[in-house]
Order: sequence, then structure tokens, then C-alpha cells
Amino acid sequence: MNHDIIAQTLRTYFLEKGKTIKVIQRYLRMKYHLIMDEKLLEKRLQNLSVN
Repeated sequence: MNHDIIAQTLRTYFLEKGKTIKVIQRYLRMKYHLIMDEKLLEKRLQNLSVN
């Protein structure tokens, strides 16, 4: 899978540090000005887990 900002953030904060999807949404919005839907982040997380 691509090592893009979203994948790196999900891997670091969700899988390694155990943060919630809401916290990751806030982080992406504040640091990178990305507004991500919760369902989209969950789907990206599933794709990350499969690969």
C-alpha cells in the first residue's frame, strides 16, 4: 500500500498508539487541513489491516 499521510497516520496513531478515529480526524484536520469522513478512515484502516 502507498505510504501516504493518511496511511502513516492510521498506522502510527491507531495501530501503534491506540488512538480513536475521532482523535485521528482532529489530528488530520489540524495538521494537514484534511477533512476526512469517519467511514472513509475506517475503510482505509481495513485496507491497511488486510495488506
